[in-house]
Amino acid sequence: MNPVFLKRFLIVLYAAGLIGMHLPATASLFTSLVPLTLWFTAFICVVYFPKPSFQAYLFLASLAIAGWFLEVQGVRTGQIFGVYSYGKTLGFKLINVPITIGLNWLVLVLATSALVEEWNIAGKISKAAIGAGLMTALDFLIEPVAVHFDFWTWAGIQVPTQNFLAWWMASFFFHLAYQNTPFPSKSSLFRLIAALQFLFFLGHWLLLQFNF
Repeated sequence: MNPVFLKRFLIVLYAAGLIGMHLPATASLFTSLVPLTLWFTAFICVVYFPKPSFQAYLFLASLAIAGWFLEVQGVRTGQIFGVYSYGKTLGFKLINVPITIGLNWLVLVLATSALVEEWNIAGKISKAAIGAGLMTALDFLIEPVAVHFDFWTWAGIQVPTQNFLAWWMASFFFHLAYQNTPFPSKSSLFRLIAALQFLFFLGHWLLLQFNF
């Protein structure tokens, strides 16, 4: 697929999802398409991964599985992120955690890594720390949207501070693991995906503030 066309398609896809999920006539349909959007985004990240190789694909698969397994332990114990459970919106669940959540960790690590690489930051630890900061900042936007659309729900009224601390620590570990591979991080496509993720959830957050 032509990269320019693909980027335009992704912009339209995320914009349509943002608007469609808030219109009464289409909200149910577009909300049901959330898992497919995650699968498609992850597929794009794998297919258009810079300098692909068997080792690179093995790393990407390991990253997605590690993210999913972390969430399994989080849901099972309530000791990592806090006490929470997944709803039906994110699709098929295995051990009470949607398969798509592992793909989401993969997409966010690749996307935020691509942003960090453009800033010419020195040192793997610094890059990992900033990448984790970006992912945690995004989670602040994701949380109210996720609860509203039944991605997941928390045992308490508010999202626990523990969740954001754990998000940063887990993201830091994943970013540092990526930094210690020979695989490239720079990608204009991944940077676009990062921007779309931030704009998508920021847009949802703003619309929810006005009760749309």
